[in-house]
Amino acid sequence: MQKTTKKRWIMFAAFCFGALIAIGIVLWQANAPKGTAGAKHYTFTVVDAEGGETVHKLSTDEEFLGAALQNEGLIEGEESEYGLFVKTVGGITANDANQEWWALYVGDEMAANGVDATPVEDGGEYSFRLTAGW
Repeated sequence: MQKTTKKRWIMFAAFCFGALIAIGIVLWQANAPKGTAGAKHYTFTVVDAEGGETVHKLSTDEEFLGAALQNEGLIEGEESEYGLFVKTVGGITANDANQEWWALYVGDEMAANGVDATPVEDGGEYSFRLTAGW
């Protein structure tokens, strides 16, 4: 009779131990940090010379907008001592002969920094607007 009681206690202890492990795994999965790939969702709009808009809904794990947009193939330019000088956005190249240049906006405000120094915020709205005149 003593062996049966001992077996029951061992089985009960094993069951409790297994249940605790299962609960721990579930809690760990629920609270574990999720991967950052594509963790920030943002909107990027290209505004051409005629005011036409092309809106892109994007996700990134990049810290800065320049790298995120280059990864998407949406901007091209030349590196300078101040960062990337954007010449082409969404396949549209600014024409120097017409004094065209790309202006970066964060929301409705012209960006205070270049594209390489503009952080990507989750839910952020960014645009490049083709602008004429120096």
